[in-house]
Amino acid sequence: RRIGRELERRAMTMGVIVNTAVYDRPSFVLDDRDERERLIREVRDTAEVARRVGATHVTTLSGTAHPSLPRDYQTAAMIENLKWAGEAAAEEGLVLALEPINHKGWPGTFVTDVGHAYLIAKAVGLPSVKLLYDFWHQQIHGGDLIANLELAWDEIAYVQIADNPGRGAPGTGEINYAAILQRLADKGFQGIVGLEFENPGPGKAGERAVIEAVRAVSPAVRQES
Repeated sequence: RRIGRELERRAMTMGVIVNTAVYDRPSFVLDDRDERERLIREVRDTAEVARRVGATHVTTLSGTAHPSLPRDYQTAAMIENLKWAGEAAAEEGLVLALEPINHKGWPGTFVTDVGHAYLIAKAVGLPSVKLLYDFWHQQIHGGDLIANLELAWDEIAYVQIADNPGRGAPGTGEINYAAILQRLADKGFQGIVGLEFENPGPGKAGERAVIEAVRAVSPAVRQES
């Protein structure tokens, strides 16, 4: 509540929060009534927090794969569960942004690839269920960052940036964020751009370094500075 009051005082909103409390076991992949009801309750609980901070989008993780169920059946269950969760999210004025997580850092995660997340979001077919494209995760998983951006474009509501290796600020690694952010600008991206990387340093100096790192690769930030 204190954070919400401070954001309101400064005329700011949180933008995105995380709702999935269960990410280290199978959840969305289960065709199970109790699990589905738990997921819906989670959306309702998240909505209460979202209202306090002005958030409209919710990072949603798939949980792990089931060790013995065939993958296609797990995908079908996830689509069905997201339809229910997405309807609850729509009633609360929220968008669930499904995030693929790389398989190297999080072994066992069910949704690890942008293409798979796109298939699921497309099959759900709700404006309240979209895709979170984390360029860092996709670079580790398989690359082709701009090609995947183009292919998944109509389902992307939120992107996250961090460089690789090390999950540092843009410009510290191998990812060409100048090209990626220019493509987002050229295509008129209206979603949220999240900065999910290690702070370059402590205190105000570290915060200033974040601003400068983003400014160096972002046409929009350069124009506004």
